[in-house]
Amino acid sequence: MVTSVVFLSSLFSFALAGTLQHVKIGMHDFPAYTDRGVATANEFQFIYPENIKDMRKMMDSAYQIAVADPLVINNDDMVTINFQSASPSTKDWIAAYSPADVDIATTVPVKYAWCDASADYLTTGKGQLLFNFTNLRSDIAFYYYTNGQSKPVLVEKAAQTVTFKNLNQPLRPRMVPTGDYDVFNLLWSSASSVSPTMKWGTSSGKYTNVATATISSIQREELCGAPATTIGWRETGLIHTAEVKGMLALANTRIYYIFGDANTNDFSQEYVFQVPPAPGTQPDKRGTSVILFDDFGRGSTDMAFTWYEYGRPAIYTAMSIGAEVANGNIDAIYHGGDISYATGYLAVWDFYLDMLAPMASGTLYLTTVGNHESDWYNSASLFNNSDSGGECGVMTTRLLPMPAPATTNQPWWSYDVGLIHMVGMSTEHDFSIGSTQYQWLENDLKNVDRTKTPWIIFGGHRAMYLNSNYGGGVSSDIVVMNNLIANIEPLLYKYRVNVGFYGHNHVVQRHSAVYNKTVVQASREYNDPVTGETIHIQEDPQATVHFVIGTGGASFTVNYVTPYPEWNEMVFYQYGYAKVTAVNATYLDWQWILNTNNEVLDHVVITQSDPTKPWPSRS
Repeated sequence: MVTSVVFLSSLFSFALAGTLQHVKIGMHDFPAYTDRGVATANEFQFIYPENIKDMRKMMDSAYQIAVADPLVINNDDMVTINFQSASPSTKDWIAAYSPADVDIATTVPVKYAWCDASADYLTTGKGQLLFNFTNLRSDIAFYYYTNGQSKPVLVEKAAQTVTFKNLNQPLRPRMVPTGDYDVFNLLWSSASSVSPTMKWGTSSGKYTNVATATISSIQREELCGAPATTIGWRETGLIHTAEVKGMLALANTRIYYIFGDANTNDFSQEYVFQVPPAPGTQPDKRGTSVILFDDFGRGSTDMAFTWYEYGRPAIYTAMSIGAEVANGNIDAIYHGGDISYATGYLAVWDFYLDMLAPMASGTLYLTTVGNHESDWYNSASLFNNSDSGGECGVMTTRLLPMPAPATTNQPWWSYDVGLIHMVGMSTEHDFSIGSTQYQWLENDLKNVDRTKTPWIIFGGHRAMYLNSNYGGGVSSDIVVMNNLIANIEPLLYKYRVNVGFYGHNHVVQRHSAVYNKTVVQASREYNDPVTGETIHIQEDPQATVHFVIGTGGASFTVNYVTPYPEWNEMVFYQYGYAKVTAVNATYLDWQWILNTNNEVLDHVVITQSDPTKPWPSRS
């Protein structure tokens, strides 16, 4: 058994009621916030708009709030809010609502911040907060509250509102595969474009190809329940989808594109997309490289607390991956579930897709659903709970569609990039032997041409192998792990799937090559004499090597057990992602990268002598 290493320096702390604790995550300090010690998938769940008590007429200027500047902003601009109170409290907070005239008794804000994030507020009664906004296609109003969030007391409203210079600005590009390797789809958002158009070419500024996009939108009645259909509902704008054709002929090159409204000639900035290698091929002088992560969420660099518990560090993961994509060395991104953590508070999707743009505009973006996208009562999902907040898979599969044959209620797929066959199962839908998903998965795996795509990377949101103490219920870590091992693992073994990766549990774990909870081969440590780096070698393992990488941005799940299970080689808690490179048919390189400084914290090399040769029969 390889010596295990546990990194605990970055653990999130729970805050006591009404307090903040600063904790170190990489090189950044983040206040970790939970309301009265209760964690949540989305902090909007703490706000009860029906309980708002309007006390403005009784305050007699005891509270004041004003928008300092600017009043007209562009996408991603920062807005400064000044405020003061005669009796400052840790229960005071500022909320931003959009549209500005929305009924605050029937909806939650789009963003909020606690007043004591301003350093001297509790001692001087005066404060200043910075809010960063993506273009919300409407104006924004600011409200001043006290008495916390479950029974908020409204004490003042800013006289000024903020609006966007161009409410119909085309934004949030994401390039997704269709299932046809010659055609990709570019999606973006607008408020009211009637002639959505994409223009692209193979040289910067020269757009020789034009694609007319379709127009669609998500309606409230498509969603399953509250809060998505009630206090969390917000118009998500128009979804535009343009087909980008002729990609096989342009494999391993770049295209340059803009998108917008041909009627008004209102187009975006230029974006650059790295066309991935065609199946069975790879770029010169480098292998096929994909980025993997799970459990992302939405972060920001302002003073708002809206996504502290589930996603604050995600902004740094996005920045780090965005830089990798900009270098042109990434062929696809595979995000394995728990996407935005909007959980029915739909304004979060605008902020999330804005954060995603530098990543998803430049390379293919693939997703699988997690519990916070799909799970809902009496729905197609396997687990009967409220984790999706009433979205029941609709938001994710419409805003970030998966390659065919995936649908909202059958969201499983496979896709080839270069030397890698990627598989996305749904752990949130029936995967038992003989189920529709099981039959699809077996048919997919048995038809992989290993002379063409010698490496198979398999993903599902919940982990097939996980060091965890959480058992009991049908959706618990241990019960789901055992069910995946009983139903799905024999297929992975039969068709020699090289790598399995998962999330749901917000931790990084590396496991041995394992079958039926028995170690087939542990990794061997190699210490590079030149760099001093420790590399873990899996030389021709005769079983799948599994990883858990659920630390894209959501707060850590600290429930591993010691001593570790025999098959669990490592556990640590840091934020980042995996970069996996199929160098050739026999050599795969796995690096887990810290999101703040690109340090490699775990490095694994997997080799295979013959990808077409079956693994030995095991009972």
